[in-house]
Amino acid sequence: MASKRTWASYPATYQAREVAIIAEWIAVGESGAIIGPHGSGKSNLLGFLSHRPEVLTPYLPPNYYQLAVVLVDLNNLPGSDLSTFYRIILRALYESRSQFLAIQESLADTIETLYRDTARETDPFVTQSALREALLAIQDNEARLVLVLDPFDRFVQTANPQILDNLRGLRDSLKITLSYLVGIQQELAYLRDPTELGELYQLLDLHGCWVGGMTAPDARYVINNMLKAKGEPFKEAEIEQLIALTGGYAAFLKGASLWLTKVSPPPPFERWLEALLAEPSLQHRLQALWQGLTGEEQLALAELQALPDPKKSSPRYREFCQQYAKTLTRLQEKRICQIAEEWQIFSPLLGAYIQRLGLIEAGKIHHRERDDVILQGQRSLERELTPQDRRLLIYFLKNPQKVLSKDDIARALWSDSEISDQDKGIDDARLHKAVSQLRRVLEKSEGSPCYLKTVHGVGYRFFPEGAPRNKKMEGFE
Repeated sequence: MASKRTWASYPATYQAREVAIIAEWIAVGESGAIIGPHGSGKSNLLGFLSHRPEVLTPYLPPNYYQLAVVLVDLNNLPGSDLSTFYRIILRALYESRSQFLAIQESLADTIETLYRDTARETDPFVTQSALREALLAIQDNEARLVLVLDPFDRFVQTANPQILDNLRGLRDSLKITLSYLVGIQQELAYLRDPTELGELYQLLDLHGCWVGGMTAPDARYVINNMLKAKGEPFKEAEIEQLIALTGGYAAFLKGASLWLTKVSPPPPFERWLEALLAEPSLQHRLQALWQGLTGEEQLALAELQALPDPKKSSPRYREFCQQYAKTLTRLQEKRICQIAEEWQIFSPLLGAYIQRLGLIEAGKIHHRERDDVILQGQRSLERELTPQDRRLLIYFLKNPQKVLSKDDIARALWSDSEISDQDKGIDDARLHKAVSQLRRVLEKSEGSPCYLKTVHGVGYRFFPEGAPRNKKMEGFE
């Protein structure tokens, strides 16, 4: 995360597209999620907004309320109880004193007093009351507060339901005053069962903004910022080549720029792609983005990359577009694909990485009812599935993304007379064996399962599209 001095050096137009989208949410008092894999630049964007809230002003209605955008750092929380959580928010408000001074000096003083008076308090009622008093003081000053909760991934996976309910409760009691921005690597549905999140899920899932490749001016700023320590600027043609190959994606751009500072003299442009793919740091960054995609998206990208250029001239192109129409639209929303005359992967570097991966055994698992065939992508699974595997998979396909209890799964798989356990329960070992056998058919890639995940102490959750693997989900395996 950049220092305060660095934030001041960012151009006011940094990530203008994303800032404009977020400002639309704020203008109507709504919350949303900023989404992007590790290295996409989402935390940088949220930090920029928290330290430079004035950049939102051009996108807000004229004479809009005075606004404070406060970052609540959810890294390494000192505790998981309600009192600690309230104090963390109060501390974040106190540390953003300069924003409240700009609204009203007495408001900043009130927040400081409330924070200091409860800094060692452990009674959640007292700390909640102090936080509510601070929020009401903001409301009394006719100001608006945006709490930026980042990183939200691990927090939402591990937070107890009481904390999540209180987040929603605070928002509901101060709808005009308070809204949230959360930074996540994946959609909330992949992080925790939406039914557990309840109304908080509805609040945060209403709006989403994916962070991807930067514009050329922003990419140039990032490159030039990195070069300050080097002391010698890149040539204009080199900068253009870096932006073109990386698509302006922050993690790729930084890794490629670092590579260029180390090679002397740089190789000819036609050899850059091969050289960058050989860099371990870039391999790691490419893998992180790749594993942040669903299995369905991975298969679509692999097939797109395999089409010859120009892709529109390929007899397969029209069929490909029809087959993956919804997936391509989703990848465009995620800023991974773009279309002008034809669909393209946004970064030639990512495209070359995908091409090197070769055959992708992924894709959405679905039941083609017209001929009663179960497929993974375009590959039939029928020869690999035992009758028991098939019954179990059909049940999961009828209940996608739901957390299913062991009892429910067992009763779908076996008759009452076959369930061998005391107290009309189930034999855990038997069910585990059945699930493991099905996983051997579905999960061809190394690493944690992406189609059929364990929800510890409860049961299982099935993702027919193949859930992203880029960050292990707490409570799942």
